[in-house]
Amino acid sequence: MKIHYLALSVFITFFAVTATAQNKRKKKTTAKQQWRVQLLHKDNNEGIAVGDIDGDGKLDITAGEFWYQAPDFKQRPVRELTPFGDDYLSNNSEHLYDMDGDGDLDVVAGTFKETLVNWYENPGVGNYDIAAWPVHRLVDTGTAHNEATFLHDIDDDGTPEFIENSWNAKNPTQIFRFVKDTDGRVNVERHVVGESGNGHGMGFGDLNGDGKQDIVFQAGWYQQPAEGAFSGPWKYHHDFDLPHASCPILIVDLNDDGRKDLVWADGHSYGLYWHEQLAPQADGTTTWRQHMIDKKFSQGHALAWDDVDNDGQPELITGCLLYTSPSPRDRG
Repeated sequence: MKIHYLALSVFITFFAVTATAQNKRKKKTTAKQQWRVQLLHKDNNEGIAVGDIDGDGKLDITAGEFWYQAPDFKQRPVRELTPFGDDYLSNNSEHLYDMDGDGDLDVVAGTFKETLVNWYENPGVGNYDIAAWPVHRLVDTGTAHNEATFLHDIDDDGTPEFIENSWNAKNPTQIFRFVKDTDGRVNVERHVVGESGNGHGMGFGDLNGDGKQDIVFQAGWYQQPAEGAFSGPWKYHHDFDLPHASCPILIVDLNDDGRKDLVWADGHSYGLYWHEQLAPQADGTTTWRQHMIDKKFSQGHALAWDDVDNDGQPELITGCLLYTSPSPRDRG
């Protein structure tokens, strides 16, 4: 994931592109979106998270070596990151979560090359004028070459899990379950999803309609066991390949047919796609039809799916483009 001088902004948008189809729906009159762009910093960091760090009810931003305090987004230190090569800092994802049970948000972060995951303790209101937050070791995952990490509630119990995505296909897919002790501090339990492998890109959702979340990655998907996420190994299905897929791969029902589809971008070439899930085969094997969204879009590492303009239709948000979502009948 190569990023030259990532510019952090309160809102980041460069273009607005409307997704079209042969049968165009009537355009609704909506209020024009107003955007304020505020440059916060330039560096080669590859992680960012948003949350109320100081407890004042306003959303702050944490990104790499610093956090940015709302409402003026004043830059404050969190930690020092080690550079490697000409284009990278040792940070590829970060998350905000109360790791020590004291009621405020701490930073959880992994790196691109190393196997170690640390968390950085929020010093609390009145103590932010320090050189760095206290650092604690969370876990040695035993696997490097990580494209991204996720803090995601895979078993729907209200507590997120820490999940790695490695671009090294030989690495196992594994989940680190957050377990709180009597003091509210978080420890982790390791669970191996499958030794079948890993691969660039990952997403979460119910692919087969059994009510349980599955894991999608570059070379197929892992099916959550009927007995639960941590009951044993997950079944691997090599039903598709998504070369250098985005983080995340979005799992949404685009055409309202009751089956979840995939939206993904090629992170190291050109192409923004959606994979339509068709009726399964008799043995339950999922089948798919690929559709092109934008063949000129490149380096699509990050995607999001949200209703930006509050019109009831979600938008597909990429690193530099926003696509409106047509009605189901217009999705080709």
